[in-house]
Amino acid sequence: MDLEDRYVSATPEGVSLSVVLAGLGSRFVAYLIDFLIQIVVFVLFVVAVNAAFSGGDTTSELVVSGAIALFAFLDFIGYFVVCEMLTSGRSIGKRANGLRVVRGDGGPVGFWSSALRNVMRLIDMIPFPTYLVGSVLILSTTRNQRLGDLAGGTVVVRERTAANRALNKKGWDDAAQWSAAGGGSTSWAPPPPWGAGQLPPELAHWDVSAVRQADMIVAGMFLSRRFDYTAEARSRLAIELANSIWPLVAGAPPR
Repeated sequence: MDLEDRYVSATPEGVSLSVVLAGLGSRFVAYLIDFLIQIVVFVLFVVAVNAAFSGGDTTSELVVSGAIALFAFLDFIGYFVVCEMLTSGRSIGKRANGLRVVRGDGGPVGFWSSALRNVMRLIDMIPFPTYLVGSVLILSTTRNQRLGDLAGGTVVVRERTAANRALNKKGWDDAAQWSAAGGGSTSWAPPPPWGAGQLPPELAHWDVSAVRQADMIVAGMFLSRRFDYTAEARSRLAIELANSIWPLVAGAPPR
């Protein structure tokens, strides 16, 4: 029985992308880590500003109060926006929990979507800091979205961190990486004259314009339903599709 909340979306290339949605528990832990980091940064800023303007007059006190209020807003909203822009939708807390913010179609989150979803935290956190509004929406929406996600058109997904770590230990030309645990043939895989983990220069110049639309449709249907197949059937079908599409890719190794 699959207990994961999955979401399947169509990418602009016409390929179905299946992702695992993040639940309330993992998102709360990620936010707790981020919130603690924000508190530490804010306290350090307040101490530094007070030390710089200590013993000042009334004007200095007003400047300090204004600077602290402005930094509090930037720390609360800007922290998440900056992190999501610089690290592909992952704040420090999300990275620690293997989570990522993406658009509804699976693409990377943009600036305005990130800014909107994080400004809406002011409502999601009501009553502060319980996140009651956001929690209710995450539990009641089909894609585990809080109000900010609904407004920004985003979802929070779980990354396949364990699978990624396993694949990163193998070279792209490792036969075990190209075939599932079904004993499928790997005759279509490229030959291994290059070092493990090193892509050949030809990969940067592959031409897929000759790939037929029918092949793309069949491949898309296979990808969208791949979790319904057994490992043996999935391996066999993947090899058959690769054998039919591979010769149409200009610049790919002939084998």
